[in-house]
Amino acid sequence: MVKQKTFEWSLERGDLLPLLLMLPTLLVILFVMVFPLVYGLLLSFFTIGFGGRLSLDSFVGLDNYLQFFNDPVAKKATLNTVLFSFGAIAGDFILGTLVSLGLLKLRRSASSLIRPIVTMPLLVSPVVVGLIWRYIYDPKGILYYFLGKIGLGISNFPGVTATSTSLLSTIIAHWWQVTPFVIIVLTAGLLAIPEEYYEASKIDGAGPFRTFFQITLPQLMNVYIVIMLVSGVDTIKIFDLIFALTGGGPNNSSISLSIYAYSQAFEQSNLSYSIAISILTMLLTFCIFGIPFIKHNLSKGNR
Repeated sequence: MVKQKTFEWSLERGDLLPLLLMLPTLLVILFVMVFPLVYGLLLSFFTIGFGGRLSLDSFVGLDNYLQFFNDPVAKKATLNTVLFSFGAIAGDFILGTLVSLGLLKLRRSASSLIRPIVTMPLLVSPVVVGLIWRYIYDPKGILYYFLGKIGLGISNFPGVTATSTSLLSTIIAHWWQVTPFVIIVLTAGLLAIPEEYYEASKIDGAGPFRTFFQITLPQLMNVYIVIMLVSGVDTIKIFDLIFALTGGGPNNSSISLSIYAYSQAFEQSNLSYSIAISILTMLLTFCIFGIPFIKHNLSKGNR
């Protein structure tokens, strides 16, 4: 009786109203996200292909995960994924910051004209970006035409045709597409910085480098963290751009974890191992980007 009165009192007071309003959304999330994740985790403990059925005879326990750590291609894919992620994010940050600061220095009319042009690659599908850069890196393409004008050729930068430069070639293509996103976000962050800060730095005689590292960078730190989180998740699970540009080759030199998982599922019909690779990729993403982001938010909340 007391519990019933307490529940009615809480409902009248509105304590449970937010939970009741969120309940439909939580049920959808449970069905769309949690159930497939749990079911996929279950499948990773079996050996099963497309069209197969779960049975105790196909239960292998942790064998799929142990196979991953003993698989040389999986190790190569993991290294490539991490290198691609850090290389892509570093380039996005540097190029995005330089272009954003440059656009901010231009007159408003010129900046309004250039900004839409600069951000156009963001509108292109990653698959199309991969195909575009595939033609750019073609030995008879536009890149080597201009390199030939300055005395360079395919021997100086083999592009996607060599194992030594194929991963770098995919990173460059990623810069071309994703840097506009960084430009848009950083420009918004730069415009939110009070002009009084820069006026005070001029009075103190601070140069451009000191102004950037003491005013601009600290003010944009939260923006950089958000960009790193979004770009980090996107680069760890990179598939379409690399698949269209190199297919993971040559000789697995640019293969990513997502491409390897795809290969195991659709080419080798090893669905369980593919799911295990995907789950480990998710854990890798959480360890590299999720945990630091959570720690940052906790430390920020304790200040």
